Amino acid sequence: MTDLQGEVWWGPAPHKSDAAYRPWLVVSDTSHPFAAEECIAVGMTTQDHPDGIAVPDEAWTRGGSNADAYVSPWYVTTIKHRDLDNQQGKLADALVVEAIEALRGYTSL
Repeated sequence: MTDLQGEVWWGPAPHKSDAAYRPWLVVSDTSHPFAAEECIAVGMTTQDHPDGIAVPDEAWTRGGSNADAYVSPWYVTTIKHRDLDNQQGKLADALVVEAIEALRGYTSL
């Protein structure tokens, strides 16, 4: 379970008062130093927040969503593979690149 980039998985949502799960878009690739054990992911939501990236139906190359979906590139975490529960699908490379570039924009000097 090392090449997950672009896949959307359900996993724990940190910083919630109650146990919560949400979909996560995996943005790291096999160059991650612990790619065999964990990945870097950005949160997804059904809320249209400013700077959120809308996920059109055609961006799902596998699976999909019954509700409007948005990538929140500022909501980033590292997740162990063992904590990922159910795969929701996979997103097109172009959308993944857009999310990674947006994340990078929050960290550039």
